[in-house]
Amino acid sequence: MANPQIAGTAEILRASQKDEEYMRYLRNLISDATQKCLGIPLWIKWKDFSSVFSDALFFSLTTLSGLQTLGEEYSNIIQVDRNLKSIPSKWVRFTDISLRTFGYYFLLKFQTWLENQLSSISPTECSDSDAYISTLKNYLPIIFRAITVLQRVHLIAFYLYGNYHDITKRLTGIKYLVIRRWLSLPNQQTPYRILGWIAASQLCLSLAINMYAASTKVSSAIVKEQENDGSEAVNSKNQCSLCFEKRSYSTATPCGHLFCWSCITSWMQTKEECPLCRETFPPSKLIFLQNYY
Repeated sequence: MANPQIAGTAEILRASQKDEEYMRYLRNLISDATQKCLGIPLWIKWKDFSSVFSDALFFSLTTLSGLQTLGEEYSNIIQVDRNLKSIPSKWVRFTDISLRTFGYYFLLKFQTWLENQLSSISPTECSDSDAYISTLKNYLPIIFRAITVLQRVHLIAFYLYGNYHDITKRLTGIKYLVIRRWLSLPNQQTPYRILGWIAASQLCLSLAINMYAASTKVSSAIVKEQENDGSEAVNSKNQCSLCFEKRSYSTATPCGHLFCWSCITSWMQTKEECPLCRETFPPSKLIFLQNYY
């Protein structure tokens, strides 16, 4: 019997892109049903969980049931364990699905909770650690942004070496085998390695720029935070039109409307349009406004 052939970067990427198409379609269906049943205000409150739930439903009906996803079937690949001898156990598949669908969602919730806890601490409660709390509040976005950098590093490793397209696959050791070898071309890996080196260069450059910008702006941000003292009233000028609270990490759309970064990026996951004027645009057109309040 011939040795099993590990799926290449092209096959795994095609499967992931095909799965994303079906997942996006399912998200839109559940999102529309939620809006009609619960109304817009409740949908805005639960839209993130709605997207996570639809993704979990998709993988539960396919991967967790021991079947190929539609993208894997399209690319003729199948999930196997670290030893390349059998499909992953149900527990391993459940862990992969749980981390992939709910991991980032709960991480964002934890970030929001931690920011609220730090904002609720009054100066009298932490008189001996004012400097520490203020520094932590300013560096907290940088700490959580490091997770995004980790995701980019992982994607670069995928382009260079293949095997793991998702971080959860690397953690659980799930790999892919090609079912029909004649569909796989070994020389397809070279263009993706070039893409990996380009992505690595871009990441290093952006990190250097961000580190330089952060070093010059942290001190001014601390002074501004002390001046505001967290007591600025929420009005129409600094209110997010999605959550109706004071904007955090203001982000502008191409049409000029301002929202919280987390609110507008969550909205763009289901509808690539402005919530106010309905102008369509891709998520890459969003502009994060640093030091804008």
